[in-house]
Amino acid sequence: MKERQAEHQEGWASRIGLILAVASGAIGLGNFLRFPGQAAQNGGGAFMVPYIISFLLLGIPVCLAEWTMGRMGGKHGHSTPFIFREYLKGFPLKLSGAIGVMIPVMIYVYYVFIESWCLAYAYYFLTGQMSLSATSRDGMTEIASQFFMTLTGAGQNGSSFHSPIIIFFLFCVLFNFLLVYRGLSKGLETFAKFAMPLMGICATIILVRVLTIPGIEAGLAVMWNPDWTKLTEPKVWISAAGQIFFSLSTGFGIALVFSSFLKKKDDVVLSSLSSASLNEFAEVVFGGMITIPVAFLFLGMQVTSFGTFGMGFIALPSVFGMMPGGNFFGGLWFLVLFLAAITSSVTMLQPGILFLEEGFRIGRRKSSLLLFLFTFVLCLPIIYFNKDFAALDIADFYIGTIMIYILASIQIFIFVFKIGVERGAKDANEGSLIPFPKLIQFVLKYITPWFLLFIFVSFCYMNLPEYLDKMNPEVMGLLAENQGKNVDDAKTKAMVARSVVISLFLIYGFIYFLVAKALENRKEKGVVSH
Repeated sequence: MKERQAEHQEGWASRIGLILAVASGAIGLGNFLRFPGQAAQNGGGAFMVPYIISFLLLGIPVCLAEWTMGRMGGKHGHSTPFIFREYLKGFPLKLSGAIGVMIPVMIYVYYVFIESWCLAYAYYFLTGQMSLSATSRDGMTEIASQFFMTLTGAGQNGSSFHSPIIIFFLFCVLFNFLLVYRGLSKGLETFAKFAMPLMGICATIILVRVLTIPGIEAGLAVMWNPDWTKLTEPKVWISAAGQIFFSLSTGFGIALVFSSFLKKKDDVVLSSLSSASLNEFAEVVFGGMITIPVAFLFLGMQVTSFGTFGMGFIALPSVFGMMPGGNFFGGLWFLVLFLAAITSSVTMLQPGILFLEEGFRIGRRKSSLLLFLFTFVLCLPIIYFNKDFAALDIADFYIGTIMIYILASIQIFIFVFKIGVERGAKDANEGSLIPFPKLIQFVLKYITPWFLLFIFVSFCYMNLPEYLDKMNPEVMGLLAENQGKNVDDAKTKAMVARSVVISLFLIYGFIYFLVAKALENRKEKGVVSH
């Protein structure tokens, strides 16, 4: 009974707590790992032109729409299916609601594994166990690469379970659920108020250290002397829009869920703009100004050949290995990554918990335990089939890319064509400290939906064929044979990819059934949340 009462009292203790919680959910590994990698590979400072344009045309409008829709739909409940009940019904409601529940929960499933890498690196650096001494830069990166592959178990399927990484993984899982178990205000909000300032202090210390390295101006030149010819390449523009999309957690449905706790007297316009701006500040100032200059200074142009994981867990550890005091600053940097990751992963669990609480009247303790067991079981195949990150890569593409594009598009099309921009802006202005910007209303009405659709279609055109081929054992086997690689390994990876996609369809079907049942239960009981 006490749990039920606590559920009805769930909410935010303060506006700053809400802003920090939503920002902490958005500020994650995409800011500190993905952004520097994208910028390095797409013209350095030139990348900032399409990046800023995308922020104005896609980032800000979608954030404002999400916060407004969340508050409007909060009278029906605080999980995606019940929020969407304000705008949809029947099959579209069940379809969209199931996507909204599935995305954050399934992203958590593989994200928490990457989170454990950050914690492990912080531990090994701070305890002086990260030995990266070598006579040359190439030797340094080779040692860092071997350490990374061994620690994460990426060399062979099943080897993750024989690596210390499994201990760090279990710690991360338990820590996440401890915070979830404590609820929004006592768990996530309290932790965000502590973790966000700590993250900022640690990142500032590292930034000062980086900017005082002799010769760092050569690394900074990559940002301030951009390769403008890159702007003629469509891939750069699509990459920039995609980065904005991911860095703001647009389409995760998290801001939608969190803003549903707000009342009419609570601000949504300034809060959403503050959250988005805080995220961009962290990404550009800390992610860009630390990683890119120092990586180029120590490793030169070879940095552009590293992917997201390579930049974060091979290139940067090599850099810290060359720096005076590298163990301390390396440990501090990976502590920043861990804090960024765990504040994001905790927010990913909240929509699932809220759905179980509202849809099936299950208390927080039981819903936390059920979600803990569900996600833990799903984590195990991702960790086991980790040779060359095969399972993780496929899951991230279909969940962390395709599905979040779909959910963001659903939200925007509802806001523009179902609610109406004028009506939405009028509702957002109630209780807001600043008015809904007229310019953003124009952008939302005439640009954002079609820009979002164009980016989605372009992204699928450029990337979907490659990922469809990854599920075909014959195609991958033939490709491996032509490249002189192990054919059996390539076919095994294709079978793993196919199994992951089939599993995702089955999981979606299961969640769709739960959403349909939950909506039916609430309709029968005539339950309407405050």
